[in-house]
Amino acid sequence: MRSGDFERLVRDHHAAVRAFAHSLASTAALAEDAVADTFLRAWTYQDSFRGTGSIEGWLLRICRHRVIDLERRERREVEVRDALRHRPIASSADASELLDTLAGLSRHHREVLVVCGVLGYDYESASLILDLPMGTVRSRLHRARRELAALLSDAPDEPSRRRETA
Repeated sequence: MRSGDFERLVRDHHAAVRAFAHSLASTAALAEDAVADTFLRAWTYQDSFRGTGSIEGWLLRICRHRVIDLERRERREVEVRDALRHRPIASSADASELLDTLAGLSRHHREVLVVCGVLGYDYESASLILDLPMGTVRSRLHRARRELAALLSDAPDEPSRRRETA
C-alpha cells in the first residue's frame, strides 16, 4: 500500500476507530493510545489483511486487541506500583533498601520486570528487546512479580533464599 493510500485509509476510518476505542477503553488517554497503535499496526501488518471482510472491520479488530493489551499493561503497572506502595520510601535508607530488594531478584526476572512492568513494553516488544520467545517473557514476568511480592512482604520462603541455596 502506498503512503497516499494509507493516508486515505486513516482519513476514511479514523472516526470509527476512535469512537470504538473510546467506547471500550477505561480512559480517554488509553483510547487515544489504542487508536494510534491501531493505525501503526495496520501499516506494519498491512499484508495480513486478507480482504475477506471490510477494511474497517479489520481495523476495529486491531483496535479491540490494542485496547485489551493496553488495559492489561496498565493493570500490571498498577500491581507493581501497589506492591511498591506497601513499602513507603520515607528516607534515602528506605530507597536504598528498595533498590537492594530489586537487586535480590534474579537478572532474568529483574530485566523482564523493568522492561514490561516499569517501562511498559508489551510482551511482543519485550520479546524483541530481550531476544526471548513471547511465552518466556510472560512466564518470567509472572514469576518476577511473585518473587518481588515475596521479597516486599518478607515472606519466610523467599524465592531469593531458595536460589542462593540451590
